Amino acid sequence: MVVHDLIPVQIRWKRCASGVGRVFNDIFHILDKNERVKLTKMMYSFGLEDVDEVIKTLNVKRDLHGCAIALMGVHRIFGIKSHIARENNEEVVIHATKCLWKDKGGWNHEICASMSSYDRGLIKGINKNIKSYCTKRRSKGDNVCELILKMRT
Repeated sequence: MVVHDLIPVQIRWKRCASGVGRVFNDIFHILDKNERVKLTKMMYSFGLEDVDEVIKTLNVKRDLHGCAIALMGVHRIFGIKSHIARENNEEVVIHATKCLWKDKGGWNHEICASMSSYDRGLIKGINKNIKSYCTKRRSKGDNVCELILKMRT
């Protein structure tokens, strides 16, 4: 399997996605509170940088629904299972029900919030008129992570 590069893609993906969370978690704990802000800003920048590739790859519009689809697509890449719980013309509510990182040792809601700044960067890059906020976090004991995307008025 190794010689012929036949390691299953699912195993490769899961190890890589899981590893990203593990490394982020460890780095977060190494840094003091002032340095953690830089890590959060870095993730936000990564989200902004990835916008064009995500939009092109997923072929979505830069509207509220397209933003939700792009976000859920990125979630899948990182091992997060999410879906649209509710949607109307002004708002989309996304529920994340599973995450590769939630049960990692040392993982908490602060790390989750720092890591999810990637999502905020992605959303801002897709459409600056869409605001987002998280009302529930599994890392805080909620049954889902709830992210609300809303058009600015």
